[in-house]
Amino acid sequence: MTKNILFLSLAAAFLAAGSSASSIQDRAEPAGARRTARILVGPNVLASRDGEFPHVELMVAAHPKKPKSLLGTAITFSRRGGDMACKAYASKDGGSTWTDSSFPEQMEFGGGDPQVGFGLNGTAYFCALSFVKDEKGQTRAGLHFYRSEDGGITWGPKIDLGYSYDHEQIVVDHTFGRYAGRVYIATLHGYPEYQVGVFRSDDDGKTWVGPVKAASGLGKIGINCVDPLILSDETLVVPYADFPFEPEKIKESNTSTIWTVASSDGGVTFSPPRKVAIQTHDRYEDAERERKAGSFVSLGFPSLAADSHSQEYKDRMYVVWSDVRFGKPRILFSYSRDRGTNWTEPKLVCGDIPPWASQYLPELVVNKQGVVGVTWYDTREAEATDRCRQYFAASIDGGRTFLPAVSVSSEPSFPGSENNLVPVPMDFSPAGDKPEPKLRLSTLSAFSRWGMGGDYLGLAAESDGAFRVFWADSRNKAFQIYTAQVKVVLDEQEPETIPEPDSNQDAAHKPIKTEQTLLNSQVALAYDPGRYDLQTGVLMLPVRLRNVCREPIYGPLKVKVRGFTDEEMKKYQPDLEPNIPEILNSSNGRKGAGAVFDYAASLRDFEALDPGGVTEAVVWKLKFPNTLVTDFFIEAEATGYLMKVEEPKKETGGWMGSGPIVRGDRKPR
Repeated sequence: MTKNILFLSLAAAFLAAGSSASSIQDRAEPAGARRTARILVGPNVLASRDGEFPHVELMVAAHPKKPKSLLGTAITFSRRGGDMACKAYASKDGGSTWTDSSFPEQMEFGGGDPQVGFGLNGTAYFCALSFVKDEKGQTRAGLHFYRSEDGGITWGPKIDLGYSYDHEQIVVDHTFGRYAGRVYIATLHGYPEYQVGVFRSDDDGKTWVGPVKAASGLGKIGINCVDPLILSDETLVVPYADFPFEPEKIKESNTSTIWTVASSDGGVTFSPPRKVAIQTHDRYEDAERERKAGSFVSLGFPSLAADSHSQEYKDRMYVVWSDVRFGKPRILFSYSRDRGTNWTEPKLVCGDIPPWASQYLPELVVNKQGVVGVTWYDTREAEATDRCRQYFAASIDGGRTFLPAVSVSSEPSFPGSENNLVPVPMDFSPAGDKPEPKLRLSTLSAFSRWGMGGDYLGLAAESDGAFRVFWADSRNKAFQIYTAQVKVVLDEQEPETIPEPDSNQDAAHKPIKTEQTLLNSQVALAYDPGRYDLQTGVLMLPVRLRNVCREPIYGPLKVKVRGFTDEEMKKYQPDLEPNIPEILNSSNGRKGAGAVFDYAASLRDFEALDPGGVTEAVVWKLKFPNTLVTDFFIEAEATGYLMKVEEPKKETGGWMGSGPIVRGDRKPR
């Protein structure tokens, strides 16, 4: 980033909020029918397999029509010098595997602030800042946009939207009106006035108009845009937050206001701003003291979403933000029933945590059924606050109440790890035609700038109603991209009454689990990157099970080691002795053949492993007798359950002979 952009990003960390000037109380809300629901979290999947370097500032988007098609992005420390370039990550199998893509301009110049989205008909979009040099040799933030016709696997050439932009945000009109398919990019520009402008495209991102001024700080206060929204009638809402940018005012102020402006003509003109909420952050001295003490907690930007699909809560708008008005940072929430004119008094999303814990960097989305999903980082696990986990909560009643929060991440993340602390060079050349007669080395680490994992993280609503969480996780040294699917399952208001079967009629076909069965043709072993200790000869190998058949597979699942000899290889190398490691962590205590690894918890809250899906990784801990010989072979078998349909027998006619009929094709793909 340029000096100005770095300053904007640092100033944006002081965004702050509290109650709205005009607000409505929850008691005005109609009671409605009481419903209950459960939050189910699926396995954590490692999405980034492109290197042991930090990945921060994540975003994710879901295809509007294909539930299994996903697109993510991150700032990665992947350039030759170790500094930053943005990359894209695409999945065609519901998040089980991901394909990463690099962009020539990002690898040449470096970049930041990546964004992704899907067009109305499924075109994938990626945009990011690229730190190009202008005609005077000054580093400036060029805004580049890219299109993909295959869901993000391959990308077309860059579309150059100019430079001197910051913190661009993308939204696509997925309604069915005259602006359907229009793509918008809101972005900060115009320093020192601080303007929020909006680009628009009517041809699937091929050409652009703009930026049209949507809001301004008038040179008196800084502003920055967040999460543009589309309402059901195609109204474009552009939220933004203000913050002081003059050094003396930064030290004096610890509050900031969240605003919205709206356009009813497709981004051509915009309304005057409306106040949403006030965010409260630590005073400058307190924030500096925490930073010097090694804290990675930063409040982050507010996040807004709108319900443009459900009937019950259509056009309800929601906002979440991290706030210190109650002490340590907590996630506050408010909503508007009148399209942003009035907002409810802020309330806690999840207040049942220790007083020393922090909640920060929230993201918010609404699915097509009107369920509100919120995710954030949370340090409640350890009073030392050296670790965090990803949490998720949901509201099924339009924001009036939230279900108890659940942990999405299966292991804690340690942001202050050694890999995240490695400083890398930052090439920000000063303006001017003549080189400055000084030798300079400016550095930045992932932890120093993005110790919280970025200025934002990824959350999307998939087309089938599930939520997709996409976060930076440092459970294994460097920040890596982890993802999980989260489902909010509505329970019936009253138990469904099942009538007794009529003895004169056939009983319904009833699906039941089989007895525990071998799954060697239904699953395959998949691996995450392992870690090896040369001093001890111990390998830590995360192993997953992948469903390679056409039916769901049910737990509990187990893997049993049968042996260590590759019979096929022995035909060609009959004298080759197998390298047999000692198994250190089997669930039954066996150290060789017969050792069992328990995968009972590897589905997390999900009942079944869907076709193409992978389980949570279970670490196999193996010790080698010779620390320099680490190749090995293991033959294993997996056991679990399939589902079959039990057909009723008739005394005369109907099905004859054999008993149950298996549903589906058992053959592996």
